[in-house]
Amino acid sequence: RAKLLVARQAQAILEQTNPIALQGALNVLAPLKTDYPSLTTDEGLHPFTECALFADNIKGQGYSWQSSWHYIDIPWYDQGGSPSDYTFKMAATDLVDAMDALYGMLTNTGNYQTTTYYQQIAAAFPNPADQLSFALRLVIHYIGDVHQPLHAESKVDSTYPNGDAGGNSEKVP
Repeated sequence: RAKLLVARQAQAILEQTNPIALQGALNVLAPLKTDYPSLTTDEGLHPFTECALFADNIKGQGYSWQSSWHYIDIPWYDQGGSPSDYTFKMAATDLVDAMDALYGMLTNTGNYQTTTYYQQIAAAFPNPADQLSFALRLVIHYIGDVHQPLHAESKVDSTYPNGDAGGNSEKVP
């Protein structure tokens, strides 16, 4: 999986260039693994890399509220026309805003507390250490997602006037 490769490369870079930062990240990841082990069962000896699948793995465990945070469907009008010719609407939440809020949470900067991203995480995890642990896992996962071309656009045309959901509406025989 591409997400694992991106996370493993990031871990390798940190191991070589900033092992203190890597250890800091591992420390932030630790609380959720301790407090919510059922969410982190796929993480073994390499949690920084292995948590790259986390956000997809937890969707079916009551955390589907973060599903629209994985992508941003910027419309691609492949047949031309203007937005008023179609019924496509951008989602209220997306990868770009999620990453901004998650960065704010992890660095304690900006107005992240007012965002739906923070509020949903805080509602699910009352302990601030678990909130940060969850947020860092999402960031690691979403960094892999931004490297997926179909996580960045939605084809909008006469076949898909509402958009093709980042290619998810296309059926391959």
